[in-house]
Parts: sequence; C-alpha cells; structure tokens
Amino acid sequence: MYEQNGVSEYWLAFPLDKVADVYVLNKDNKYQRSGLYQYHDKIKVEIFEDLEIDLGLVFTKDKEILL
Repeated sequence: MYEQNGVSEYWLAFPLDKVADVYVLNKDNKYQRSGLYQYHDKIKVEIFEDLEIDLGLVFTKDKEILL
C-alpha cells in the first residue's frame, strides 16, 4: 500500500526493544531496509535533509516512550 502511494520512507518503532526499523523507497519503487537502529543511535531522515532523530530522546531507559 505504501509503495503504491509513493510513501518514500517509513519507520517501525518497537518501544519495548528500544529499536526502530527504517525502510526507504528505492529507484525501482520497492522498499529497501535502511537500517535497524537502537536507542543510542541517531537516524537521519531521508526526506528532510537536515533532520536527525535521536532515539535516546524517544526511548527512555525504562522502556517507556517520551511524548
């Protein structure tokens, strides 16, 4: 569904594991895994040149999500 509608990037967040799985639409309009990131990683958002998400600010040490 996302591929058909041209969504260029999507993230799957797993708060209990404190990881995020990131997929990016490639030139063939197929999703390719960009990476599996842990709570101490920073993820560069492909569609926004200067945006980087610090997962340490998203996932706390006690496995709760900061809002």
